[in-house]
Amino acid sequence: MRLFFKKTRIIFLIGLTLILSCTPAEEPAGKDDRLAVIATIFPLYDFARNVGGDKVAVSMLLPPGSDVHHYELKPNDIIRVSKADIFLFTSFELEQWAYKIINAAAEKTNMLAVETGQGAFLLPLPESPEQDPGYSAAGQANDPDHASKYDPHIWLDAANAQKMIDNIAAAFILRDSKNSEVYRENAERYKRQLTELDEQYRTQLSACKTKTVLHAGHWAFAYLANRYHLHYRSAYNSSADAEPSPQQILSLMEQVRAQKLRYIYYEDLVAPKLAATIASETGVELLKLNNGHDVGKKDFQAGETYLSLMEKNLINLKKGMQCR
Repeated sequence: MRLFFKKTRIIFLIGLTLILSCTPAEEPAGKDDRLAVIATIFPLYDFARNVGGDKVAVSMLLPPGSDVHHYELKPNDIIRVSKADIFLFTSFELEQWAYKIINAAAEKTNMLAVETGQGAFLLPLPESPEQDPGYSAAGQANDPDHASKYDPHIWLDAANAQKMIDNIAAAFILRDSKNSEVYRENAERYKRQLTELDEQYRTQLSACKTKTVLHAGHWAFAYLANRYHLHYRSAYNSSADAEPSPQQILSLMEQVRAQKLRYIYYEDLVAPKLAATIASETGVELLKLNNGHDVGKKDFQAGETYLSLMEKNLINLKKGMQCR
């Protein structure tokens, strides 16, 4: 992990990097004794709620429906995080602006910043949307000097999600040791739910007519595809800034026809115009996949969870790949 701090000291705990300032905290009168936690994106927010239970008060930094890849910090964001006990972010690869918050907060509070993706399995990003990244064992992928080469959507691998939960639990225990058993038990309970979901994916995606997931969106589902041995293609690179070239669009259409696919996938934050165009030209139908971090306001208010979103993804994957 790359660090950019001048006024912090670093503590390593069970492979978890925790950045602390040296300024004592001030406890306002009347403040409840729950840990105040701010998480950048929805998966971390939901993980923290499950690990912390009623011992933590969790809020999400980015508004529902925001694109973390292009989020621009507001002055109030730094103020909010500075008042928290714990700040959870995924990695400096995804939230490249996290160091700004950490540096600013270090001058004022003892806020604890946690890189929840520390120690996660990483996949390389493809050089182009058409390139198959190989999905071989990527033990060398944890080289911090080349972090920009790796896919940041780590929570879509079930093992990575469990690692992130362990890191969150370790941070909660560090800051609130009197409730350590509660955090450990909650983390283990939630990890068992993830294990059950992982097994459902493995079982239900094991016998399908096709293993191809053609996604008319940005490169977000490589971890999921890698874990369940699917053949993944997307129209965009890691972000959808640039429109796909005509050649890329034609290539996607050719794959639809060559493999006689009946469905292609789209996502919330990327307008489904391209998906609709491909569907119109090839006669396929559209199915939605949710990458977890760009949960829309409607879904957020409806009480969707990481597990419920992944369950809906499984339903649509089974339908799109015509699984028995």
